[in-house]
Amino acid sequence: MEPLAVAVAAIFQFLGFAIFFAQPLDRCSPAPTLASWVFLAATLFFLWDTDVYPCRFSHMARGWQILIEIVAAVFLVELAAIIIWCGLERFLYSLLEEIFNVTDSQRCVPFAVVSWLKRLVTGSAYCKPSVHFYWMSGVITSIVSFAALWYVLEATDGMYYVKCLVQNFRWNIRLTWRMLRCYLGMNMAGRRRTLQVCQMAANRNRCARRMPTRRACRRKEEEEDDCDSD
Repeated sequence: MEPLAVAVAAIFQFLGFAIFFAQPLDRCSPAPTLASWVFLAATLFFLWDTDVYPCRFSHMARGWQILIEIVAAVFLVELAAIIIWCGLERFLYSLLEEIFNVTDSQRCVPFAVVSWLKRLVTGSAYCKPSVHFYWMSGVITSIVSFAALWYVLEATDGMYYVKCLVQNFRWNIRLTWRMLRCYLGMNMAGRRRTLQVCQMAANRNRCARRMPTRRACRRKEEEEDDCDSD
């Protein structure tokens, strides 16, 4: 899919615009919103690696392809964020409420074995404040969303590029650190010679970049002279 279409769909989600589906009046659930953003990123990576424009229509103008892919991207992102993810997040949150026997007025989590035994015997629960249930729901939904993101990255070879990027970064850091240690271990005369060599190498690279353009200009001038002589 065209990067422009994916970018437009992402901007619509960041700004809160919805065209095909009505957004919930409140959040999908009282859980933290980190999982929603992670699932949105997974959806965008998936669309980036997906082709929705038929090959039979490739003879049409490119503007039609961009327009169709923008509409398709906005529709698919809204479908994934509002219908699929909101339904999944509500299900996970309600499942946690059922597991810990939490009501709307008392969102808390038992934190000791004694509390579990007390609830089994007397039917009353001894709980922590509601903030713990809030963060616990965020952890559960984040695990699911990060699993979806990992799957998309693995399926689209995104993890391979991430590993290559990390390896190149580590290699550059090691090379820079070795050069810095070597430079700091020199005396003042050695440092000056090193700087002069670096400056000469930089100037040589600049000259090497300019030489093809000068040669091309000379060839053009020689060709023009040949044409004039003919």
